[in-house]
Amino acid sequence: MSFDTFTQKLLEWNRIHNLTGAKTKEEIEKNIQDSLQPLKFLEGDFQRAIDIGTGAGFPGLILAMQMPKTHWYLIEPRKKRASFLNYIKAVENLSNVEVIPKRIEEIAPFKADLITSRAVMKTKDLLSLAKPFIGKDTTLLFYKGANVQEEVHDIPHRIINDGKRNYLIIKGEDVV
Repeated sequence: MSFDTFTQKLLEWNRIHNLTGAKTKEEIEKNIQDSLQPLKFLEGDFQRAIDIGTGAGFPGLILAMQMPKTHWYLIEPRKKRASFLNYIKAVENLSNVEVIPKRIEEIAPFKADLITSRAVMKTKDLLSLAKPFIGKDTTLLFYKGANVQEEVHDIPHRIINDGKRNYLIIKGEDVV
C-alpha cells in the first residue's frame, strides 16, 4: 500500500485545520515510518485493535492500512481529526476501520487483541483508561519517548528502542 495519497491529503488538510505538527512531506513520512516500525517485531494474530487518540492517523490509521485483516477502532474525540480520518477511510476504501469520535471513557467496553497509543499520556493513566478493553491475551503497544523507564518500573514490560522512540509492549495478562 502506498502512503502517497495519505501524505498529500494530510498536507492539504493540515494547512487549513492544523491536524498535526508534521508540516512537510518529510515529517509525515517520518511519522509513517515510526508508526510502521513495530510491525518488524510485533507478534500475534490480531482480530480487533484499538488506537487511543489517533490524531491525524499516527499510528492507528497507518497500521490499519498495513493490517487489512485486523479491524481497527480509531478513537479520536477531536471533530476535525475524526473527520480527516473518515475522509481517508473513504478515499482509501478501508473497510477494516471504524472511527469513533469520542473519548475512550465514553465508549462501551469490548475486548481488543491489540491496543496502541502514541504520545497521549503517562503509561499508568493510559492503562487505567484502557483497562475495560484489556483481556489476558491483549497486547498493548505504546509509542513512548525517552522517559518510558520512569513510567513502567513496576509493570512487567518489554521496550524496543529505536533512536529517540521507545516502543513499549505490555501483555494484558500482566495488567488485568
